[in-house]
Amino acid sequence: MIDYGYDFLVSFENDQGGINTVGVVVKATEQSVPPQYPLARNVFNRLVHSNVPGLLLVVNVKQNKIYYWWPKHIDGPERSAARSVSIPVTEADERIKKDLRKRLAA
Repeated sequence: MIDYGYDFLVSFENDQGGINTVGVVVKATEQSVPPQYPLARNVFNRLVHSNVPGLLLVVNVKQNKIYYWWPKHIDGPERSAARSVSIPVTEADERIKKDLRKRLAA
């Protein structure tokens, strides 16, 4: 099996007539999602250090809630030798979902 690095590649037309592509990693759980979500080091590195912007979505399938993390360069976790990294996730309400759509198309 080939690992392409992302669960989805999504593209949005931007205001200049071009296309913005984002790699999306989706994690599903039936458990409550903690404010600091544990993410495997290799997934963290891919999202933070790739030339394709990345987005992490954590979905609580029992409560039908979505949490997200829009990666940015972070000092500290990537320098650690730990196998996982705790990253801050935010619940996506309707306002945040609209903001994410705008950000993806910007």
